[in-house]
Amino acid sequence: MVIGQDDYFCCSDDYALREVGKSPLRPVRNQELDGLPQRLFTRAMADGQESLAHGIPYLFGQAACPDCGTDFPVAGRVAANWIP
Repeated sequence: MVIGQDDYFCCSDDYALREVGKSPLRPVRNQELDGLPQRLFTRAMADGQESLAHGIPYLFGQAACPDCGTDFPVAGRVAANWIP
């Protein structure tokens, strides 16, 4: 997952090393954020972190696998692959 300054997409391989298939992340609309995502967005905006706040709808949005086209929730995939 890439949620950053330049773009918002997912890919199935390391995009920095070679050309890979990419699929755009589809953000949830700000009006549809609720619970924790809404609190994170509100707090980031209140703290003047507009760039961080802009990424939150992408984190809680949807994407499609660039290999098979299967839709999935971005946050769920990030959490499943988290390595502390």
